[in-house]
Amino acid sequence: MPVSSIQQILELRDASIPKDSLLGNLLPDSSVLDVTNIPRQCGLLSDDEIVITEHYTASQLVVQLAQGHLTAEQVIRAYLKRAGIAHQLTNCATEFLGEEAIDRAKYLDEELKRRGKPVGALHGLPISLKDQITMRGRRTSTGFIKWINRIGEDDALILTILYEAGAIFYIRTTQTQTLMHLECSSPVYGTTLNPFNRNLTSGGSTGGEGALLGFKGSPMGVGLDIGGSIRSPAANNGIYGLKPTTCRTPLQGLMGAQAGRDSICGVLGPLTRAREDINLFMKTILDAEPWLRDPSLVPIPWKSISLNPKNMTVAVMWDDGVVHPHPPITRALRETVEHLKKSGIRVIDWEPIDHQKSWDLISALYYCNGAEEERDLMAEVNEDPLPLTDWIHNQPQVKKRNWIEMNELVSEREIYRTRYIQIWNEREAFLRCSIDCLLTPVGPSAAPQHGTAKWWGYTSVWNLLDYPAAVFPVTTVDLVKDAVEVDYKPRNVLDDENYKLYVSPQSYANAPIGLQVICRRYDDEKVMKCVEIIEQTMDRE
Repeated sequence: MPVSSIQQILELRDASIPKDSLLGNLLPDSSVLDVTNIPRQCGLLSDDEIVITEHYTASQLVVQLAQGHLTAEQVIRAYLKRAGIAHQLTNCATEFLGEEAIDRAKYLDEELKRRGKPVGALHGLPISLKDQITMRGRRTSTGFIKWINRIGEDDALILTILYEAGAIFYIRTTQTQTLMHLECSSPVYGTTLNPFNRNLTSGGSTGGEGALLGFKGSPMGVGLDIGGSIRSPAANNGIYGLKPTTCRTPLQGLMGAQAGRDSICGVLGPLTRAREDINLFMKTILDAEPWLRDPSLVPIPWKSISLNPKNMTVAVMWDDGVVHPHPPITRALRETVEHLKKSGIRVIDWEPIDHQKSWDLISALYYCNGAEEERDLMAEVNEDPLPLTDWIHNQPQVKKRNWIEMNELVSEREIYRTRYIQIWNEREAFLRCSIDCLLTPVGPSAAPQHGTAKWWGYTSVWNLLDYPAAVFPVTTVDLVKDAVEVDYKPRNVLDDENYKLYVSPQSYANAPIGLQVICRRYDDEKVMKCVEIIEQTMDRE
């Protein structure tokens, strides 16, 4: 790919930034790390625009829009402006869809007047999209320079459903090279920064969504997760994210490398700024009965469930036995556990079940082709792999396998899944109670420093097991409370690398910390109910 073509892509992106969001001389120096207050300080947003973008959840917005208290045009203009500011500070956008979004908003406002009722459950709601999600007439590179000019022939099914529900698409966001590391960086768009501390990563691969929502530049975003790509950005940016069980949300129409692979499948899910908005997204998608259009899906509607906190047991995994968490993560777990115990919820410890084995399996299952297709796509256009791309492509278990070897690997996956569920059952029998959910770290650190996010094990194991997992925000790094563990002895090379990254808590100043809740397969609704109960013990509604 000639450099001029990449330059043209960037020029098109820059030209699409809303003009009324341009910071100009107000753009802060790169030494300013926390940029989350700039929307209030820069003077570009009106008081009404600040209220619209800061004081309403997505669920509250759709009520205001449906009742006519806010117009879709008001809301989309506010979010376009704030998203434009977000991009200039964090480099989170690949494209703004301003003109189309405003036209769509005007149409929805007219339809509300004409019909006397909203178009759908998401009438007028701005929704941001990871660039990977195929959109008719738009470039969809899926993380490769080779495909940067590939145009979507039709919308992915998820977009069709959201559009039919009244959503407005207004921005597409950055993703990582090859979509396969927890840092949002690529040779085309560069690195996306964390708005709370720009020396830290926004997460990956859905890092553009993470930064945008953390900055309050979107009320709801859509991403994909095959190893942590929704949950990592959610934790790093102080927001919510759900990795559903596979075959509940539609992937139909998406493009990517290794199309048709089912050794490990990605799953589409939401990123939001409020817990209730996860339920809004999932209910909207599943109320549309997507299994009637995508035969790969299971026909399970989104249902309301009840769970008695007094009979609830939460199992806490403090450490996965491979890479030890930094002090802020352990503190977040400890403080959350204290809330649970004070509320009368039973808390037990969860011993990890050979999580190194889970990584060996999943890293191999990602690349049964030995990453040959990915390497070839980059080699064709002389695209150099970034260090984290090179790291995942060269994991010890990554090699090209023949059909028999691949089947053997999939069989090992099933053995591991069976072993995990058997041990879960045995622990329940021993304790004479149900273990309702697991509570775990999302990663071994708060938002990692750029280029250092190597250990996916805290998220990828749940992809291997195909368990639903949700992330919720808990706290931020505390420079006083989160002192270095001076006597800790690392157990392996990765653990040693991770330990040495925390030589000074100052490096992680202001970084959000999220935790992860996991339930058994297809207990997606229960995951969200468990998050709700856990947050209620923390005095959150």
